[in-house]
Amino acid sequence: MTVTADPGRPGGRARGTARRQRGGRLRCFLRLALPFFLRPAGRAAALKFTLAFGLAIAAVWIGFERNAWNQTFFGALERRDADAVFRATLDWIWLLALLVGVSVQRAYLERMVEIEWRTWLTRRLLDRWLGRGGLWRLESAGGIDNPDQRVAEDARLLSSLTVELTLRVLLDVVELGLYIGVLWYLSGTLALPLPGGGSLDLPGYMVIAAVLYAGIANLVAHRLGRPLAGLAARQQHREADFRFGLARLRDAAAEVVLLGGGRREAGLAAGRFDAVRRNALDLARRHRIYALFQTPFSYTVLNISMFVTAPAYLAGQLDLGGMMQARGAFSTVVASFATLVFVYPKVAELMAVLGRLESFEQALADRGPRLCPHPAARAAASDALVLEGVAVTTPDGEPLTRPIDLVLRPGEKVALTGASGTGKSLLLSAIAGAWPHVTGRIERPRAGWPPVVVPQRPYLPGLALGDALLYPAEGGSRADAAGLLNAVGLGRLVADLDGPPRDWDRQLSPGERQRLALVRALLRRPRWLLIDEATSALDAEAETRVLALIDRMHPPPAVLMVAHRPAAIAACDRVVALHPAADVPADQAPA
Repeated sequence: MTVTADPGRPGGRARGTARRQRGGRLRCFLRLALPFFLRPAGRAAALKFTLAFGLAIAAVWIGFERNAWNQTFFGALERRDADAVFRATLDWIWLLALLVGVSVQRAYLERMVEIEWRTWLTRRLLDRWLGRGGLWRLESAGGIDNPDQRVAEDARLLSSLTVELTLRVLLDVVELGLYIGVLWYLSGTLALPLPGGGSLDLPGYMVIAAVLYAGIANLVAHRLGRPLAGLAARQQHREADFRFGLARLRDAAAEVVLLGGGRREAGLAAGRFDAVRRNALDLARRHRIYALFQTPFSYTVLNISMFVTAPAYLAGQLDLGGMMQARGAFSTVVASFATLVFVYPKVAELMAVLGRLESFEQALADRGPRLCPHPAARAAASDALVLEGVAVTTPDGEPLTRPIDLVLRPGEKVALTGASGTGKSLLLSAIAGAWPHVTGRIERPRAGWPPVVVPQRPYLPGLALGDALLYPAEGGSRADAAGLLNAVGLGRLVADLDGPPRDWDRQLSPGERQRLALVRALLRRPRWLLIDEATSALDAEAETRVLALIDRMHPPPAVLMVAHRPAAIAACDRVVALHPAADVPADQAPA
């Protein structure tokens, strides 16, 4: 009678989920491995791996010779043949020197493969995360924690664990093929006495004992080690949360000190570390349970071989040298067949890494162009930016703002006003293509698009100032940079244009960062400029001086500016007010 698990029952659902997880991780692994090894650089890495495997086989052959050496050496000891013992000692030294050279070169080639694969993996993940709109999709969708860890740590672990485990399994297969024949030959035939008289001849009994012993060990290892994968994944997650919290605290050090929040932050950090500690204790307990099996198994592999080979020695089928050779062959066959016992913790860690990378890849699935445009956006037949009945919505389609109509022509400056939380920043993001959830129709101009956007909180990369002002371009002319810096009151920074990289977010005040962001925007000579309260940290005089620079550009750009203060509004040709939707719940008010 065959019993099939009912998918509707808890056990059936759990097994079905486990199968889907294994299938998903296998597909993820193939996506992250095959494209690399099919490329020229990957084929070179595969050649290095093949050479490392060849050296590993050479190490197996050396081990095979050392196992045969046991018979020669111990046989000479048994005969008390001093010359033979001396010659065997010289052979042992030669084999040891050869093994050291082979092992060192093999380890070097392994590291090279890991580094090259990790380099490709890191670039691939960075490109999908930062270069194809993935950053926006990830942040807007949520649900993916610590993407920086997945790029930095998980890519490293995937390459190193895969190379190590693959080589280990291949070597175990080779060793099994080499030693199982030797063990079968040395086993001879064991005569087992039967209760009613007579005996049962059991050929190759040492091989049978080794396979049974290792097979049972693998089953026990899987049973005891299965929870390690989930605990390892949780530990990586909590460690990353702890690091992220400390890094965020460092970025806000001045604010924390001014607020007197040091003790509170220490308590919050201690709370995050407590989560790390609790899971680490769970992981340690599970490792202890596993070690209670693995450690005695490792120690008894060699010792149990004495009891398995003793019957052949006592029956006179083996001399002392043959017994020592059989012991080595038995231990090698067991260790090769019971690979899972020794590598299960690393297999669990690899499964955890693949699970994290699989969810990361799914979240970054490239389902559209770079900026996630919405159906309402399309290229215009004129030179104007046209908004007809455009309203910002939530991802679920709930309206956040009332519909707005706007026509912005080249050279015009329009101030976008409204109460705080109305949705002005989201509207600018929608126009730029970074917020896909809108209704209505957006017609983008046919020339000079995309726009240059100046956010309220500017991002200044840790580069030389000249490169930071050209960001995101990797090069370009800095001819106007010095003049613009002087014009916005930052002449003291002219000397830093070609200086060393610095953390400008830490070294400059909010107002100075906003002025640099406007200088960066003007250096790009935009045709269309979207400004999101980018002068909010400036005093009225500095704000007027900075905004006047826009009028001096030739040709002047079209400007849509979120503004609250009189100086910014006065600098514009007209004002458009944005109002929240009447039915917007308080907890859904946009930023």
